[in-house]
Amino acid sequence: MDQHRPKRAKFSGSLDSVDKLDLAGQLAELKLSFYQQSVLLSAMMDLLIEKDLLQKEEIAHMAMKIDMELAKDLYPLEQKPTEE
Repeated sequence: MDQHRPKRAKFSGSLDSVDKLDLAGQLAELKLSFYQQSVLLSAMMDLLIEKDLLQKEEIAHMAMKIDMELAKDLYPLEQKPTEE
């Protein structure tokens, strides 16, 4: 198994129709929110680039830097047990 992939949570119970519908509604709301935030972020970046306040390369570099930092927090190196 790939050590960098998040593990899926296991659900041992069963969902009734109402729970499934509620879960689908929550997922739809999350997808809409993500889409709206993505559009807003794109618009802001485009405006900053048009006004020569930022360059695409700066954004790409910062995104890569932040991604690497987050990856360190999410997937820390396996620590060996210490001998006492």
